[in-house]
Amino acid sequence: MAITYSLELATDMTSAQALRLIAEHFGFKWSDDNHLSGPSVSISAIEMTGSWREIMEEGFHFSPELSVGFRISNLGNHEEGTRFMLRATMLLLDRSRDGVLLCNGERIILQRLGGQLVLNEDEGCWTDGFRLENEIQLPHEKRSLPSPLL
Repeated sequence: MAITYSLELATDMTSAQALRLIAEHFGFKWSDDNHLSGPSVSISAIEMTGSWREIMEEGFHFSPELSVGFRISNLGNHEEGTRFMLRATMLLLDRSRDGVLLCNGERIILQRLGGQLVLNEDEGCWTDGFRLENEIQLPHEKRSLPSPLL
């Protein structure tokens, strides 16, 4: 069973541009026209429309144009897949206005709103086990981020 994450972004990039950026930066391979494969992670992207976009705007107070999906395999190296996901997230956030990374569509992993990057301190992955905070090179803070979607 895989773990799914989604990065909801306010950006001017199209889904094709976002995937191409990730493919070129990390050397990921194209599975098909809409999906990339990397070490223990597969990535897709779609332009956002409709009710999910409205839900995100109501809950997070920004209107995402793009949703990038990450599927982390439990069969491969889970830590490596998670690290690539965070690196790709930082790459895309650097070229976007606002964004939120969600686990299973509801649990906040991190968010950047109004230029302020916040890591959810309730997620143990930042300091326990994988120590993923080392992957975050941008100025940030850690605090509890209860999800408006729960």
